[in-house]
Amino acid sequence: MRGFGRGRGQSEVIGSLLLVAVGVVLIGAVAVLGFSLADDTNRDPTTASLSSSVSAGNVTLVHTAGDGLSAAETVAVLRHSDDARRVRLSSLAPVAGGDDDQITAGDRYRLPHDVIRGELAVTVVHEESGAVLHTRQFWIADGIAGELITADADSLSDFQGNVNDPSATTTISDGGRRIEVTGNKWQLIGNNYTVTEDTVLTFEFRSTTEGAIHGIGFQNAGSGQDSGRVVQLSGVQKWGVNVSDYGGSYYKTGDGWTRYEVPIGEVYRDRNNLGAADSLLIVNDCDGNEGISCGSHDSAYRNVAVSESD
Repeated sequence: MRGFGRGRGQSEVIGSLLLVAVGVVLIGAVAVLGFSLADDTNRDPTTASLSSSVSAGNVTLVHTAGDGLSAAETVAVLRHSDDARRVRLSSLAPVAGGDDDQITAGDRYRLPHDVIRGELAVTVVHEESGAVLHTRQFWIADGIAGELITADADSLSDFQGNVNDPSATTTISDGGRRIEVTGNKWQLIGNNYTVTEDTVLTFEFRSTTEGAIHGIGFQNAGSGQDSGRVVQLSGVQKWGVNVSDYGGSYYKTGDGWTRYEVPIGEVYRDRNNLGAADSLLIVNDCDGNEGISCGSHDSAYRNVAVSESD
């Protein structure tokens, strides 16, 4: 009996070990399956590259490179003020490319919008995963739509081609849409753009105290001063390209917020400055050599946008 009892005890131990082993195998299999499913769920569909552009009445989306996307799972979101409109791309007929469910390189979609004035934010998302495939902000005013140039602390740097006053300040507000410079300072705002003959720069400008030079233009951070790159809006010193030479009005202190539409592509074409730039440059210059009091002069810009004319 004792011999039988010992054999039974061994069988129970072996049985328990077998059950544990089976459990480990099952857990491992479930874990592998779980990781596999998680990988499928979290697979990033952002290998597709998209671009967007805006006219006075339409948003155009283009698949430029990368993997194909399902039109049924791709949603464009257009936001203006507190309104948001969601459009599934499968509900649209492409204006270029195939008409199947797959969106591939070269396929182009056009969506109407009704924004007359203000910001229009365009976002494209992969609905199933929630991944953001593309986002861009535009500013529309008086029938002109352009890419909105906003600023934040990371995008700011001093232009080394000028001796800037350490006490000069740059203030950003309204979500980066308004930039104000006070004191002798040439301020760079990082923004890569290739200026063509058709490039137009639109913005609103205000100054409460006149300095030597108040101007704006595109610049490369490592380069020196180039008067052919700066459109002068105000100031007692004649330097840069006078905005009145290209249809604008030379600003007078007290004019308040004034809107400008500068054909910067024409300005640069005439001076052989077309091509790539890595920054927007704001010039608020006054070094005390012009016979006026310096230090309190200011330049404020808001709703700066760049676009390509038709």
